Formats: sequence, structure tokens, C-alpha cells
Amino acid sequence: MSFALASLVASISYVRLAVRDLDAAARFASDAFGLQHAAEQDGEIAFRSDNRFRTVSLVSAERDGGSVGVEMWDEAALEQAAGRLAEAGFLIQRASQKECERRYVQDAWLAKDGSGNSIDLIVRPQQSGRRYFPPRDAGIMQFHNIGLLTTDHARDLTFWKILGARVSDWVGDIAYLQIDEFHHRVALFPAARSGLLYSAFEVEGFDQIMQNSYFMQNRQIKILQGPGRESASEQIFLHVQGPDGIIFTYVHGMAAGAEKSRRTRQFPFTHESLCSWGSVSTDIPEFRVPEDRA
Repeated sequence: MSFALASLVASISYVRLAVRDLDAAARFASDAFGLQHAAEQDGEIAFRSDNRFRTVSLVSAERDGGSVGVEMWDEAALEQAAGRLAEAGFLIQRASQKECERRYVQDAWLAKDGSGNSIDLIVRPQQSGRRYFPPRDAGIMQFHNIGLLTTDHARDLTFWKILGARVSDWVGDIAYLQIDEFHHRVALFPAARSGLLYSAFEVEGFDQIMQNSYFMQNRQIKILQGPGRESASEQIFLHVQGPDGIIFTYVHGMAAGAEKSRRTRQFPFTHESLCSWGSVSTDIPEFRVPEDRA
């Protein structure tokens, strides 16, 4: 699949997270992590992290399974992507007006990847006329990337390549997928389960990574890994855990620019490949290397 198809995709726009306890998850997203409350409708709580109206929504697990929103450049790109996914045999259907309203978008096709993850192909997500103003100074600048669990790796790679992604690097069988000038916007983690692994938010600098690390420690919020630096993308990260197994991540400094022009690299699936600084996570199953399982 030609990388020219990348022009179909504008961004990873949002995540909708299915949780059992909406109130506890909302307190974590706002008071602890630092996202701005945006709106509530039909039991869905929306949060901002930048100039978009929302980048995170919390939904009740009893009524919804959550999804990832992928913004297409325009209506023509949306129709082209939907047609190609349908032709390749992926489940996809047009969103109703009510489903679009719940997603704060003008139009959408709702798809399933090979693992059954819900992927919303959208156009014209709502922006906000007000500047982003968080409840605490976490230094968040924007929603940046996601980690997605895959139980059907080959099929899921096909899904994202149809949308225009290319594999920028491999760490073992973890695929880092590039859709713009940055090293990756999506990372596919082979797993025994499907779903969203983490949602990553860019902060101003390394200082904010460290400040948030101490903030979480002081409030006894579990740090799953970091501060660390990904060997492949050079991104500095801090993974923290909220209610219902939510993993939010602060990131900074991902490689960009020349990433399109080089060939894909293969890293071994080791702790050093996951973090060049030496931070280790054994709490996240998909981060456990062979030596952890021995």
C-alpha cells in the first residue's frame, strides 16, 4: 500500500474510554491528570487537552465499548477510506446523526479493525472558541498518540495501511505507525486482548514530565513506567494508571521531520528497546519481555 494514502488522514482526534465508574474516572482525568472538563451528554463526559472541543470522552461500559476517532482530511477522503475498508472486508457502517452528535463531529463512518477495536472515521470534529484552560498546571499541550492492542496483527496492519499509515519501526512485533511527520501516532501491541492500551498527551518539556512524576508519587497514583525514553521514537514518557485500568501518558520530544525518508528499523523485544534509560514495567502485560516471563 502506497504511503501516499497518508494524505487521507489528518490526525488521531480522540479516544472514547468505556469505564465502570464514571465519577472516579472523571476525577482522575481532571483533578489528577490535568484535562479540562468540556461537556456532558447522554452520560458521556468529555475532556479537552488542546484547542479541540474534546479529545477524551468517558462512557459507561454498560452501554458502550468506546472507540478511537481518526480524523480524515475532508469528506472525499472519508468516503475513499470507507470504500477501501469495505472492499477489504472490514466491518464498517455509516454513523447516524445521533452518533455523530455524540462524537461532536459533522460526519463519520464507524469501523472495526481485525481485532474488533472500534475505529471512528470522522470529518470536521468540533473545535473550541475558548483557549484550553486545565484545572491544574500539568503542562499538557495536546493529545498526541495512542497505543492499541491487537489480537490479529496482520489484519490490523492492513487496516491502518489502507488509511495511509506506514510502519516507521518495529520493536519485536510492536509496530509503530506513522501518519504524518512524527515517528508514530499509533503503536500496535500484540496481545491476548483487544482495546486501547494508553492515550498519550504531549507536555511542554522534560521539566513537566518530572513535575508530573512527583505529583503522582505525592498523591499515591500508580506510575506504571517512567520517566523513560523510547529507543525507537526518542519520545520521553511517563505512564500512569487511573481507575478501571485507564493508562494516560505524558510525552515529550518524539522524533519528527526526517522520519519519512528513512527505512523501517527492527529493534529486539528487550527492555533496552522499550526504554533506553532503563525504566521497566512488569505491570503492563504487553511490556513484559521474554526474560520477565521466565
